[in-house]
Amino acid sequence: MRHLLAPAATAAVALSLAGCGTGTGGGEATVSTGLIRSEAYCNRQGLTAPLRQTFILIDAKVVKKSALATEFAERNAFIRDLGLAFANPALALASGLSDPRERITILLVPADGSPAQPVFTGCIPGLSPDEEAAARSGNSGLGEFFTGDALSEMAKEAEQFQIAIVGGLTNAAKSGVDVPEPQTGPVASSALFSAIRASRGVLEPPKGTLARYVIVTNLSAADFEDPASADTPHTQGRTAGAKAGGDFLLSDVMIVQPDGTAPKGKEFLEGFLLAQGGRLVSYSSGKPVAGERAPKAVRYFEGEAAYPGRSERVTLRIADDGKGNLSSSWLTMLGGVNKPIPLTGQISCSSPTICKIASDDKGFAQAWSPQPGGEPEFANDIPFGGMRNFSFAITGKDLKGEASDPMVQIGNDDAKSAIAITASER
Repeated sequence: MRHLLAPAATAAVALSLAGCGTGTGGGEATVSTGLIRSEAYCNRQGLTAPLRQTFILIDAKVVKKSALATEFAERNAFIRDLGLAFANPALALASGLSDPRERITILLVPADGSPAQPVFTGCIPGLSPDEEAAARSGNSGLGEFFTGDALSEMAKEAEQFQIAIVGGLTNAAKSGVDVPEPQTGPVASSALFSAIRASRGVLEPPKGTLARYVIVTNLSAADFEDPASADTPHTQGRTAGAKAGGDFLLSDVMIVQPDGTAPKGKEFLEGFLLAQGGRLVSYSSGKPVAGERAPKAVRYFEGEAAYPGRSERVTLRIADDGKGNLSSSWLTMLGGVNKPIPLTGQISCSSPTICKIASDDKGFAQAWSPQPGGEPEFANDIPFGGMRNFSFAITGKDLKGEASDPMVQIGNDDAKSAIAITASER
């Protein structure tokens, strides 16, 4: 059966987790107004700056109050291990969970819904495999940044970085709770997400970089979808997300709960975040699950999709992980309500300005169907009618391609099953 795609309205979610990024510095870890900084690797001359920054948002309700470092280690092993999972170069860089020199900013999210408070920010000491090979061969200028052997000096700084991370977490625990408790009531209006929406100025990365958000909380007692509603949990989540008015800046979102707490409401949360420009890439207990690797190159395009009878404005962010995969890439349908669609697939470049891009089988516009992941659903109110495939070619500053699906018919032409997309770099 083929589905007729007719003209339909498109989209826009507003708001912001917005503001400015944190500053950079160098040298030993420093403390300023309760914020510990370890920024020696944030702007190293001769080393490429990462394109992604990670924000770890820790719900105060899951932090056991402790005044001393020894108490923190005893009472908050989960929080300590989580922070180190992203910041320990030996683990995080090898697994791809973090990038060398990626900025990690840890914030405590107050239980009263007030703005999140930064407790640590810094950049992970580390080198990429190519950089490390150059350092070992002596064919790089890295030695000038170290007092002794480059790699042994970096190992010491990595240890100091982890100590600084634990110091920031220890400070956060001073504002924890005596008895941890889960979020309750409707998750969309919870103190947790209210605080995140109120955190303008601390949750937006510097221009030219991307964000990733790690939310550490316990949602096991929260309320998600209304069982009496005829809408699917995903649809209810999208509706709640649009009303909430948040903006996750086209970013990956990871939610991590304490050990022994079962993640619930995943479909609702996927819709809730999608409506706010976020993609739920993992939802786990105890430890994070690595998703896509950080992007190594990012390009932005603006153009049109040739819908039947009219054109719809679109923007695209094309980013790749340096290994032939799209990473942190999105296409957004613009209109009364923006509808962002994550792009997953492969990218092959013969030069920095000539690339071919093809989708995988993850569903593309099915991200906006009432029940993603099930049987494909096609409708006029889904972007591109729910088309599951896309392909693009980039030549210089121009992008051309199409969205397609063999089960979708364009207008009255039963031989047409694709929508052309053209865009220029902005």
